[in-house]
Order: sequence, then C-alpha cells, then structure tokens
Amino acid sequence: MDYKYMLLFLTLGAIAALSGAQHENIPYEDVNDICETCVCLTAHDGDKRYHHLLSCTLKRFKHILSRWPEEFGKNHNSVDIVATFSYNNIELLQQLPATDAKLTFSCRHCGIKYLQEPTFIDVPNIRRLDLSWNEITSDVLTPGVFRGPYRVDHYEPIDLVDLDLSHNKLHALDKKLFEHTPNLTKLNLSYNDFTVFNAPTIAALSSVTNLQDLDLSYTAIKTVSASIFKSLVNLRILNLSGNQLTAVPDKLQLVGSSLMALNLAENPIERFTEQSFIGLKSLQSLNISDMPALKAIDKRVFTHLETLRRLDCAHNPKLVEFDLEGLSHCSNLTNLDISYCALTTIFVIANVTNKSETGETTLAKPWPHLHTFETVGNPWYCNCTLIQSMEYIGLPQGSADSAARCDTPYYFAGELISNLTSQQICSLRIPKKFKIVEEEPPRFLRKRYIILSVITAAVVVSVGVLIGFAIAAIRRRLKRDDFGVEPIRYTSVRSSNLSAFSHGNTNSIVVNGNGATNGNL
Repeated sequence: MDYKYMLLFLTLGAIAALSGAQHENIPYEDVNDICETCVCLTAHDGDKRYHHLLSCTLKRFKHILSRWPEEFGKNHNSVDIVATFSYNNIELLQQLPATDAKLTFSCRHCGIKYLQEPTFIDVPNIRRLDLSWNEITSDVLTPGVFRGPYRVDHYEPIDLVDLDLSHNKLHALDKKLFEHTPNLTKLNLSYNDFTVFNAPTIAALSSVTNLQDLDLSYTAIKTVSASIFKSLVNLRILNLSGNQLTAVPDKLQLVGSSLMALNLAENPIERFTEQSFIGLKSLQSLNISDMPALKAIDKRVFTHLETLRRLDCAHNPKLVEFDLEGLSHCSNLTNLDISYCALTTIFVIANVTNKSETGETTLAKPWPHLHTFETVGNPWYCNCTLIQSMEYIGLPQGSADSAARCDTPYYFAGELISNLTSQQICSLRIPKKFKIVEEEPPRFLRKRYIILSVITAAVVVSVGVLIGFAIAAIRRRLKRDDFGVEPIRYTSVRSSNLSAFSHGNTNSIVVNGNGATNGNL
C-alpha cells in the first residue's frame, strides 16, 4: 500500500513540476519594471473589489510575461485582471502566468501560430479570451489547450465564458475541443474558412449546450446541420450572415423557444416562404438585408413572428414583393427598414376601431411603438393605395425617411412622399397614356429649322451644279469655235525676202517695173 501512495505522490509531483515549469527553455518578456513599459492601472468598486489593467499593446513583444506585475499584489482573490498583448509579434502563445483572479485576456493581431499546451492551466478563472486575427489552424487548436488544473485523476475545467477565434485559419474543430469549457456561452468563429461542417465540428458545436451567442458569419458554409440546433437549447443569438445559404436552415425551430436574434444578411436566398421562420416564437430581431438574389417575401411569412421588434430588410436590389400586411401581427415592432430595394408599393389593411363613448371612428395604428420606418431608395408608384398605407402606418417624427420620393407616375416623379396626402392623390385622375412635353430645344435643333436648313442646302447645291454644267458647256463651245479667228500659218524665214531684209542685204532685192522684185540689184 505504501508503494502505491509513493507512486501516486511521485506522479503528482512530476505533473506539478511540468505545469509549474511553463517550458523554462522558452524565454518570457522581462517583468521587472513592466509598468514603465506597459500601462498598469488599478481601481476598486463600491464592493472593494479590485480591478487591475495591464496593457502591453504595440510593444513589439515576442512573448508574454512569466508573472503578473508586483503592483497587482500576490493575493488575487476577489480581483479582476484585464490584460492585453494585442498588436505584438507573439508567434507562440505560452502558458499564462498563474492567478486566481477573474481574467480577461486579449492577444489580437499577434500572428499567433502555436499554442503551448495547456495554455490556461494556471488561470482557472479566465472568463473572456480574444485570440482573433491570428494564424491559428485546426491542428493547433486541440482540447488540451483549454485544460484546467489537475486534480488527483482528472483535469478541472476552466471558467471560460466568452471565446473569440474569428479571423483565423480554422477549417474544422476537434470533437472534444470544448470538453474543458462547460460554461462557454459566447463563441465567435466568423471569418474562418469552414466551407462544410464535418462530423467532428458538428459534435464540437453540439457539445456546448450552454451556448447563448454563436457567430458563424463569413465561414463559407452552405448548410447548418439540424444536430447543432437540437443540442443548443439555450441559444439566443445566431449570426449566419455572409455565407452561401440558399434557404433558411432546416429545423431552426428547434431553437425557436430561445432564439431572439437571427442574422441572415448577405446570403443568396431568393425567396422567403411561409415555412421559413415557423416556430421562432421568441424572435425579436431579424436581419435579411444585402441579399443580391432576394426577389420576394411571400404572404404570411411574418405571421409567426409575433414577438418581432426589429426587421432589417434593406439593400435588396431585386426585391419586388414584400408582404407588409403579414407584419401587422407584430404589434411590438419598433424598427422597420425596407430602404433601397425594388419595391413600388406596399399595402396594409386599416384596422377600424369604434369608440363607444363618443361614437367616433378611429384607425388603430398597426405598430403603435414604431419609431423608425425607412423606405428611401425605392422606385415608389405614388397612387392612392401607397399614400393611404403610408398615412396609416404613420411616419415617426424625426425619422430618417424624409427623403423618400415618388418614381412614378410622371405627375409626381421626384416628389417627396411626405408632402403628399391621400386626399390629394385619391381624388386625382391620372391618364394612363400621356404625352411628355419637353422643354423647347435650341433653335438649331427645332424641327422647322432643320427642314429649312436642309432645303436651303439642297437649293445651294442644285444651283452650284447647274452653274457648273453651264460653265463646262461654254468652255466646250469656245474650244470648238476657236473664238472665230483663222489660225496663223508660219513659213521658213530662211527662204523668204523678209529674211534677207532682216539681215540688211537690200542689194539682193530687185524691183521690176511691174513691181516685182529680183534677187540681185
């Protein structure tokens, strides 16, 4: 029996030595005078609970500290410590220095590639951990990273509540990754390229039964397994934005009794049907904005969402059908945004309420608590139905929707909807066909001046052509007649008398009695 106790004692001693050594061959930053290098602050609240802040941001550290500053004291019971080493060059995150305080630790933008296992064994009361914007891979993120202190025959869990692993290089999760974090309620895995949730990843997510806030946005997933929803019975916030979902995840109603906020923005969903949000009895916030393929929201889509308070349905460039009437069941609606879509009209049936005391008839507002109603950026067709619906809904005072304008018909194109009344519109007859009278164009572009210019140019060209033909005919005639003069005939001057006379030889010229000349005198 003594040998067994001795063996157990040696085993525990070896484990304690390993955990206490913290890999002494790996250097740590110098903790001496650390409060001169970093920012150290201490405060206490009304309950005399101390709060320590250690900020070592942008200090070009390559490691963390081996112990906490002396200014924080040695006894950390009933103490909160907030430590940040963000924006440093810490490739390996070593074991955190031991403390019993409730710890919030941040190491964002540090280029972390490796995690020393176990990283948090000496900080069992760590509450929030932010390791976002690093280079952590699935092979590095193992269950052993989150092991707590060793007790006799097992590792105790750590008290982690909030874990941020966004903007890393994860593509899958170990199925037992969260076995040492049973209190985890908030998990951020956004901006990791999962593409598909494999079986271990589904098992890992399903194991966090206390999870209340899950962010899976921008993870390139196309579906979400119903097995995840089956286990997350406490889920309150679900962010699935920026993925490749073509429909609302199947079996989402499994978390219908707890889910309060759902974000489906930036997914290629084309249509929401009556079955899309069925069973979401507690939903208060729904975001279906920025959907490039969304064309229609069918009737009765929102009839199941009686607790809905906020609906964001903006920047959907192809959305032409929107069942506003279905929202009349959501009497607690406070924020409604349908701006920058392709909607031309909306329709809500007025609910008439009779006041028996005075005998007057009044219209009960569909959403009495509505204080934000945004409709700007739609090609509204301002007819009687639209203006009546707008008046019935009521534009809240101070609303940012004062810039909403009519697109058609032409009588009201560009007119502010807030300037129109149903009394004015409903009594006005607008012809279906109309002739657009444009402003008078410049003189040189008017029809009569264009015709006159063409005729003038034709006359000038015709006259020019006729004159050209006349000149050509006259030239041919003159050339044929040679102006009526006989042509000059030339003889050889060498044999003529004129030639001799021109050379001064008058003796050679003889004149006969008959007037004839002779060659020699």
